[in-house]
Amino acid sequence: MSTTKYYPTIWQTVPFSFDFSKWDSDGKCIKDMVLKNEFVDDLNVSEMNLNIAKFSAFDTLGKEHFITDFKGQDALTIKGIHAGDFLRSKSVLLLEPGTYTRLRFYLEYGSTFVYSDRVEEPADGFNHLDFEIENRLTIKGDESPEAILRFDFVPFKASKLVISIKQFFKRPRRVAGKLVESFSH
Repeated sequence: MSTTKYYPTIWQTVPFSFDFSKWDSDGKCIKDMVLKNEFVDDLNVSEMNLNIAKFSAFDTLGKEHFITDFKGQDALTIKGIHAGDFLRSKSVLLLEPGTYTRLRFYLEYGSTFVYSDRVEEPADGFNHLDFEIENRLTIKGDESPEAILRFDFVPFKASKLVISIKQFFKRPRRVAGKLVESFSH
């Protein structure tokens, strides 16, 4: 009997799984942050298309530190951890050393929310969105300027078509008890 080795051609990165993805080209550690917003969770938002004007971080004292401007960019599509997508920023960790609790995105006109049932709605009533940083962000000054931003959103619901196809292929269950089955053989 021979052994055949199998080498898959498709790789999927799972958050927080590979240590080599946490280092930049200079050998410095890349921070991996999970961002949460309770209001967005209550609305069952699964994806956002945001026109971002400014981007800032708040320290533990509540002082706002501006990071970078996004003037002139198209809408930025933000998906949740469930989709496996993330944002990589090269300017988040250019902040002063300290501890930061949340990030704020200042929005321009044309931003939209996509809910878990795939309904899209304009988010023009919001001038900014705050995201709490899970386990806070501590900057000592020797980290890489790069950071990975993962957003904790609600996953999309399965569509009715997928559910009906699943029901079609589901085998019917036998309701008979053990005694009735013993007579059938």
